[in-house]
Formats: sequence, C-alpha cells, structure tokens
Amino acid sequence: INTFPIDLCVIIMKNSAPPIAPLWDTESSQVQVETEAEVAPYFVDIEKLKKADLDNLRQTGLLGPDGTDVQLLRDKHIEYLSQVWKRSLKPGFVTLDASRPWMLYWCLHGCDLLDGLSRIDDETRCRMISTLEQCWSPISIQDPPVTKEEDPQYYVGTDSSTDFVLGGFGGGPMQMAHAATTYASILSLCILATDSTGSESSSSKAKQLLEKVRIPLYRWMLSLQTDEGGYRMHHDGEVDVRASYTVLCCADLLQLNTEKLRHEKVAQYIQNCQTFEGGVSAEANCEAHGGYVFCGVAALFLLRRLDLLDIPALTGWLARRQMSYEGGFSGRSNKLVDGCYSFWQGGANAIASSFYAPGDQMNDPWLERQGDEALGFSLLFDAPMLERYILLCAQDIHGGLRDKPSKPRDFYHSCYNLSGLSVAQHCDFGEEVYGDLEQTRVARTHPCYNIRIDRVRDMLQLTW
Repeated sequence: INTFPIDLCVIIMKNSAPPIAPLWDTESSQVQVETEAEVAPYFVDIEKLKKADLDNLRQTGLLGPDGTDVQLLRDKHIEYLSQVWKRSLKPGFVTLDASRPWMLYWCLHGCDLLDGLSRIDDETRCRMISTLEQCWSPISIQDPPVTKEEDPQYYVGTDSSTDFVLGGFGGGPMQMAHAATTYASILSLCILATDSTGSESSSSKAKQLLEKVRIPLYRWMLSLQTDEGGYRMHHDGEVDVRASYTVLCCADLLQLNTEKLRHEKVAQYIQNCQTFEGGVSAEANCEAHGGYVFCGVAALFLLRRLDLLDIPALTGWLARRQMSYEGGFSGRSNKLVDGCYSFWQGGANAIASSFYAPGDQMNDPWLERQGDEALGFSLLFDAPMLERYILLCAQDIHGGLRDKPSKPRDFYHSCYNLSGLSVAQHCDFGEEVYGDLEQTRVARTHPCYNIRIDRVRDMLQLTW
C-alpha cells in the first residue's frame, strides 16, 4: 500500500468490465458475482439508449428533460423523508420504537442536505423538539465522583444542598439513556437550533432544550467512562468505539471538551482497536468494520490524535473497501457493496485523507475553508465512481435511497447515501464528477459530525 495502490485502485475502478473471477469458488464469491450481475444493467451507456428508453428515464426524473446526465430525485427524496413528521408510520415501524431520535435525525439531515427544511412549518418543528424532550432520561445522584476543584464543569448550576442531575436521551419516552440515541438527539437539535429557514421561536426552543440538558449530559457522559479509557453505550452496557465517538461528538458540539472527557487514555483505547488489516474494530482484537472504522477515526480527529493510527495501513484498508466494479463501498473484507457505507467508509476516508493536508494538524480543514476554496488535499478514493453508484443504483424512482437495487428504500440508507454523496462532491472543486453537476449537488456535510458544515460552525460559535 505504501508504494503504488492509490493510482492502481483508480486505474482498476475506471475499467468498465467486471473483475476477473476468483481462483476458488466460494459462497462469498458467488454472491459477489450475483451482485455484479444485479447492478450491471444500471451501468449502460446512456447515450446509446433508444429514444423510448431515454423518454422513460426522463419521465421518472432520472434524466433531465433534454440532456443525458443523471439527475438526483430531489423532490421525491424530500417527500419520502418528510413522512416521518407528516403522517403516522405503518405498523412495521414498531420495530424501531427504540430508535425514534434516529429516525428524526436520518430524515432531518437528509432533507437538510437537499435544502428541504424550508418546507417544514414551525408547528412541526416544535413537535419534533417536544418529541426529543420526552426522550430525555434524567437521574439524580447525591455523591459526585469528582470534587469541584478537580472538575468545575461538573458543578455548574448546583450547590452543596442539591442533588446532581445527569442524563441522556433514550430511544423513546421512558427508555434508558443511550449514547447512540443521545447522539441522534443532539444532532437533530443542532440542526433545528441553527436552521434559519424556520421561525425564531422553534430555533430558540431547540437551543433552550440544549441549554437545559447540556450540563446533566456532561455528567452522564463522564459516568460512562471506564478506567481503560473507553466509554459504555449506556450504564452497564457494552464498551466500544461507537461510544467513544458519540460522546466526543456531542461534547464537541456543546463545547464540553474538558480534560476529563478527553483524557489521553481515551485516545489510547481507540488506538488499540486498530487491526492488523489497518481498519478499526469495535474493541481490541476484533474484526475491522466500516461503522467502527468511522467512529474510531472521527473520534481521534476530534481529539486531534490521528497520528496514533497507522495511517498508511488505514488508508489501504479503506481503499480496498471500494468495489472495483460497482464503485460503492463494502463494510468489511469479503463483503458486498452497500449504499450506507458511502458515508461510513467515505467519511472515514475523507477524515483520514485530511491527515495529509498541509498546515497544522490541530486545525479543522472543513471549518477553515472559505467559500468554494479547495481543501488542499484529495480524497483517497474514486469519488465519481461512488457518485455513480449512489445516483444509478441507490436511488428508488419513487423517492428514498437503498442498499442496492434488490433492497427496499429506508430512512437509514437514504441519510447515509446522501451523506456519502456530499462527501464525494465537496472535497476539491474542479475534479471529475458524475451526473448533472448542478442538479445533483447537495449541501456540504462535515465528514466528522455528519451535519452540515454551517451548522457545526454555528454551534461552535454559540455562547452558553
């Protein structure tokens, strides 16, 4: 990987023919061949299609009225995502009863990338905030684990005669606080608090809720920390890099970056999760996986300690996850392409790529960029190939995005396909792109926080 692979990967990915069959036929190789056959019809040369076929594609909206550049079904996607707050969900969604903040985040962020938040009225925004407030799960303790001298932040808003309130957001009303749903709740509130297309009342209500939970949330996040430097997903729960990332991301957005939360052992815990392949696993001595790779890389970026990882090995693992024929990413070695990894692997790749950016590693190149100026580094994957997979294979013509053509659309894959598209589109301007350059352009997401860059900037400038 240190000598030639990046250029080699690009050469392979620009080859239109499927890869050579493996030497040994296995169940994994068979389903890979089936997946390539599944997506192959979507990779036709559009300019060579018959007029009737072109007219059909234009009728669905995948092509513009006159040209042959692929389009993003923007309005259909917004309509699909908006059903979360427009109408009652079908009975099957009962399985996501503990994921209410997640559904709100997936759909809010997806609409935000499509510039669709202006279609949400103020009453609906206030109902979203009220829903999240009902998911807040506080508890009280009498004996704090630190003294005021050790951690003044812990004692904000209290005196010696009061109990200490701590808490996080659960997946629904009366559910246990959990790091994952807390992360989804905080990101949703950040979007609503900083969106100027809504009224001042809904924005203020979101900020008030963030203000209310900010210090109790800090105490709760500290209570999740282990002696080894990891974090639990919830009290008595599992310890893995998801918790490290979600805690650090929420703390950063709410300006709670204390030495207690960012102890050196926190970074060392994540460092120990890098595997022999170069990726990052949930915990030490497990298999590297795209979601955990993103969490580990993003957490170390927030700590400004990417240098703790073997970056050449990491970028090699990430480069090998982009499928040479499909153009999308798989989640781990020997697995199939999946649209959600457009962000999990694409975002991790963008963050890892920033390690090679010129200048101070303590700075955030996405927040420092002004206007359309270049970031100063390129993505270490083939961005147009990823865009092609998202626009051709992941879009459902009725709205929403999916894993692959044979899979149904859903909110989760819609969010992370669009997030991956944003990462691919907004690295350096002037690079080759796939599809209609202007029509398919989505807003810029920050690859570390995965909300729009302007939202991150506004949150970090708030005074608490």
